[in-house]
Amino acid sequence: MSQERRQYRRIPLEASLSFQELSFHKGEAPAMTSYRDVSAGGLLVESPRAFPLGTLLKLELRVPGWGRFRNHFGPVQDAEVRPLVALGMVVRVEQLDTGGYELGVKFQNVYPDDLEALVKFLEATAPSPSL
Repeated sequence: MSQERRQYRRIPLEASLSFQELSFHKGEAPAMTSYRDVSAGGLLVESPRAFPLGTLLKLELRVPGWGRFRNHFGPVQDAEVRPLVALGMVVRVEQLDTGGYELGVKFQNVYPDDLEALVKFLEATAPSPSL
């Protein structure tokens, strides 16, 4: 039996994502794609191209339903439209049969209030563990 090495439990959630490599030279425009699952530690991203391990990415995630867990002023729907912005590092790259890539991205830096809201959202939406 394999042992789970992840610190955080993954939640299946498919939503849109914008990401762009952080670099000192002029890079490509941000890519619009989706992610397949998310945890408090990172996410699984579909990508049209591979990135070397260790590549830093600026991420803007749409997290449907997380607005009610955020500390904010104003209507909840205003909180829903604001993306979670984070810095992530590519820790796994796998080529898919479709020709695209699957990237395992570990969060490196997330605004503390956003991370707290994400954790609360994930805890509230996580399926109950099987006994």
